[in-house]
Amino acid sequence: METESFESSNVSAGLNLKKYLPLALMAVAVIIFAGLLWWLNKGGDGLLGGEARGMEGDPLDVALGFIEPWLTARQSADTDPFTLGLHNSIILSTEMSARLADYEDKLATGELDPVLCQTTVPEGLRTLPVFKQEAEAKILVMSSDKTAGGQALVTLASHNGLWEITDITCGSAESDPNQSEFTFDKEGQLLKNVPAPLNSQYWHLVFEEGGVFGHTAPLFLDGGSMCNKDGVESVCSESMLQEIAHVHVQGSMTEAGVQVKRIEFR
Repeated sequence: METESFESSNVSAGLNLKKYLPLALMAVAVIIFAGLLWWLNKGGDGLLGGEARGMEGDPLDVALGFIEPWLTARQSADTDPFTLGLHNSIILSTEMSARLADYEDKLATGELDPVLCQTTVPEGLRTLPVFKQEAEAKILVMSSDKTAGGQALVTLASHNGLWEITDITCGSAESDPNQSEFTFDKEGQLLKNVPAPLNSQYWHLVFEEGGVFGHTAPLFLDGGSMCNKDGVESVCSESMLQEIAHVHVQGSMTEAGVQVKRIEFR
């Protein structure tokens, strides 16, 4: 009788195991699937319903795809960029969207516009591509009014074939109304023998930006360009410049390149 009771108990346990095992496996599968959905939406770059940030196309066109609607909204008497939700545009990185959200209550007070970098709303815009590489690009955005005193340096990053705006830095133009300038202060190496599409007629500075070496800017000298070489300060001449010389260049970014104010040889 005891043997029969023991065997009966084992059979009963086996039946219970068979009964609940599929339910347990299903519960585990549901937990795993739910975790996968959460990961894809939080960290999976827009897969399975998460919104992918950025847009396809040339970085200049992508930048203007955000900035031009922003300008139009600023020019309107009936709305504004925040009412239209432009600060949440998918062209912006999440960090950039959060930064712009902090300005919602400030635009009406006449503070500097964080996108246009102007205290007054311009009638139109001019742009200058500063450089473009596989993973990063920078665009200089200026008012169509050359006497305006502000300029925006727009940084875009590329991922999965999409470009998104990761930073907008405001700078001040020089007082000369015939130039639109941006402060330039970089260390790098001088090159004259540069490949196309760069113009080998001009000296270039090759410098590092954002941890990436290889960005270039043409250099323009005039009577106000000063060079410090071997501790001696004098007006710069092209004869003083040497291939791959390590220098510190200070000047202003114009639509053509860098108007040099000072070169210090290292």
